[in-house]
Formats: sequence, structure tokens, C-alpha cells
Amino acid sequence: MNQAALKFNPRYPIPCEEVQRKLLLSMEAAEAVGSREMRCPICGFKVTDVPLTQTEVVYVKCRKCKFEGPLSPAYFRRMKRAHAYAGPYKKRGMKQR
Repeated sequence: MNQAALKFNPRYPIPCEEVQRKLLLSMEAAEAVGSREMRCPICGFKVTDVPLTQTEVVYVKCRKCKFEGPLSPAYFRRMKRAHAYAGPYKKRGMKQR
């Protein structure tokens, strides 16, 4: 198997061929799905990455503000900001007539 693709601590023994094969297949499947990051609702620190298809509740702990609890990817999804909808003619620094 490709040892360069699998990264793990050298203190532990090398996994058997079957486990290495399953790890590589899992990595390929995860790349095909795509993921997005979830941020802490309190401080905005990145707490985890979740697949785009995941809808179940994720239990997280923020390393920065110590928030600990469940987050639903359905409620905490990436939203466009209000300034993104400014329109094509409303640019910064341009005066309106």
C-alpha cells in the first residue's frame, strides 16, 4: 500500500493490509463528498469539519472559549452576509446620483 498517503504516529505499529485498504477507500470517499467547516457559535473558532451530506447533530468542544454542546449542521450552515447582496452598481467608494 501507499505509505505516503497514510499519516500516523510512528510509535504505533503499521496497520495490516486490510486496514490500510479500508483507510484509503475511506479517504477517497471523503474527498468525493466534500466538506465544510463548523465554527463555534460563541467565538467563531473552527471546531470541526462536517461532510456536506451530514444532517445529524454533532457534539463539539471549542478549544478557545470552552463551549461544549451539540450543534446541528442544519442550523449552523454557511450564510451569505447582507453586504454580499449590495447589487452590481453599489460598489465601495462610488457615490450614488
